[in-house]
Amino acid sequence: MARKKRKPQRQKPAGRKAGKAAAETHAGIPERRAMEGALRELARGLSGRPATNTPLERAQELMDQALDARDEQRGVQLAQQALATAPDCADAYSFLAERAGSRKEALALYEQAVAAGERTLGRDIFEQAVGHFWGILETRPYMRARLGLATALWTAGRRDEAIAHLWEMLRLNPGDNQGVRYTLAHLLFFHDRDDHLARLLEQYADEGSATWAYSKTLLEFRRHGDMPEARRLLQEAKRSNKFVPAYLDGRKHPGAEQLPYYSPGAESEALEYIHGFLSAWKSTPGAIPWLRRNAQGTGKRKTDQASARGPLPQIKARLKQQVPQTDDAWQADYRQTPEWIIVNERKVRPWLVLVGNRSNGIILSHVMLETEPSAEMLWDSLVDAMQKPMAERPHRPAVLQGRSRAAWELLRPHLEEIGVQLTVTDDLDMLDDAFQELGEQISGAPQPGLLDVPGVTPELMADFYEAAAYFFEQKPWCKVGYESALKIECPKFQSGPWYGVLMGQSGLSLGLALYDDLTLLNRLLAGNLSDEENGRLTVATTMDFGEEWDIPVSDLEAVQRHGWRLASPDAYPSMYRKERGMSIRPPLAWEMELMTACLRSVPEHVSRVRQDNPARNQVAVPSVSGELRLTLSWVVEE
Repeated sequence: MARKKRKPQRQKPAGRKAGKAAAETHAGIPERRAMEGALRELARGLSGRPATNTPLERAQELMDQALDARDEQRGVQLAQQALATAPDCADAYSFLAERAGSRKEALALYEQAVAAGERTLGRDIFEQAVGHFWGILETRPYMRARLGLATALWTAGRRDEAIAHLWEMLRLNPGDNQGVRYTLAHLLFFHDRDDHLARLLEQYADEGSATWAYSKTLLEFRRHGDMPEARRLLQEAKRSNKFVPAYLDGRKHPGAEQLPYYSPGAESEALEYIHGFLSAWKSTPGAIPWLRRNAQGTGKRKTDQASARGPLPQIKARLKQQVPQTDDAWQADYRQTPEWIIVNERKVRPWLVLVGNRSNGIILSHVMLETEPSAEMLWDSLVDAMQKPMAERPHRPAVLQGRSRAAWELLRPHLEEIGVQLTVTDDLDMLDDAFQELGEQISGAPQPGLLDVPGVTPELMADFYEAAAYFFEQKPWCKVGYESALKIECPKFQSGPWYGVLMGQSGLSLGLALYDDLTLLNRLLAGNLSDEENGRLTVATTMDFGEEWDIPVSDLEAVQRHGWRLASPDAYPSMYRKERGMSIRPPLAWEMELMTACLRSVPEHVSRVRQDNPARNQVAVPSVSGELRLTLSWVVEE
């Protein structure tokens, strides 16, 4: 049975209007407030008091009408009328805050709402009604206003204040009719307050939701890593809701909007959880790969198992006695495909094993495996090529050419025993073209990597990876409010200034985007650009983090070859330039150098300078081409 959503897990940023967006932020609330109107009428009837007896009661009646109004402007007018009737009508301030045109205005209105609620209730009730606060009808406008204030403070980047308000709300009303604990759990994860989160999870130890089950799992992994207890909790969480892992590990992608209802154990509950907690999983190093391994299982497939050819001595004896030998020279090797493919909902780069006769250019055997082949698997491929070749009659070669790999060295004595000489060489001319053609047939042609960009050197890439790892570890997106932009100036590069946006609030992407046009950026942040307009008009250089398959394979191989630093196995940095229209290109060398300097300097600026402070911060950043001077300042909302 579907039930009404009670958890305001991820409310949209307060302010930046408007209309429809504000209404969707509080999906379902009008029905609850309408029920409160009926409760007030019942209370008046039981007490024998006349209807609309006080100015505040008349104002609340106007607010009931405002919530039912289909026209947005009419609802605003009724809320203003309610305030004219009773200046301490908290619900009227909250209503206007939800529809405010800016975060600053929304925050001020929520502060007025909370103050009005405190004046209306008086001091005594905050001592006498602790533990059952929501059960008193008159407290509810205040509690709604305080939740709104906490949200507004969070979106403004005032994180400590927001968290303090939510803790106090749970002290007043531990029964938590508003679902404050879910919002607080999300914020504590986001702010890396694991000890406080453990206390919250314990406070509601009997909670049976998927939110609690997966939050316990993630907290255990953050504290102790891949241990039996974390795996046990993951299995319990999967029993509470089996749909969550697919959204966490990227097999499925959540939509932008939250659903107004969810059912426990259903996919709708998984979406509810993802919208609030995906960022916590993504910003926890190694959490997503760990979940993927344990939730899906990554045991070897049948194709990875060495086939049983019988005891080794008998195989070698049979080859010498029954398979004739020629003067042919063979080549054998194993390589990965140039791109990733999807197998059973998992991204893999299969390994291809090829055995060919160099004397006539014929491929004798090919095998595709999901994991790197062992010496035993290579032996089986060679035996198949000798006994059952795809072309030609069965025969043994005189020479086998292979690359310098440990697996071939393990096979050298067995090959010599059957009269085959192993020659190590990097010049496998026959197989090079075959691997390329077969690999591209399976997975497509390889994408160009950053090292293919003119002017991008291994030294610049190493600097970029080091800066990106530092940026990821500092988690600057956890310290800023929604819709915050940094003005970045660099005199060395003439196309600035740029406007930086920290990505990470939702968890869908983590990173930094540098926009060229502040006017367009403000329209985008305000929700005034359609998807089509966003794709057509915006111009930005973006760095974000992903897993190994999210970067070009040539970059992945360069990382492995050079040992460039990564903050996490799921924090590979990628970078691209979005031009007008829908075109995307790799960054130029100077754009990468600028981004690298920003990755080094933005975390410190975020920690030192409040978002409401327009002060300009000048920094000198070391770079591969010499020192870069940057000036950073917040774009402060008027």
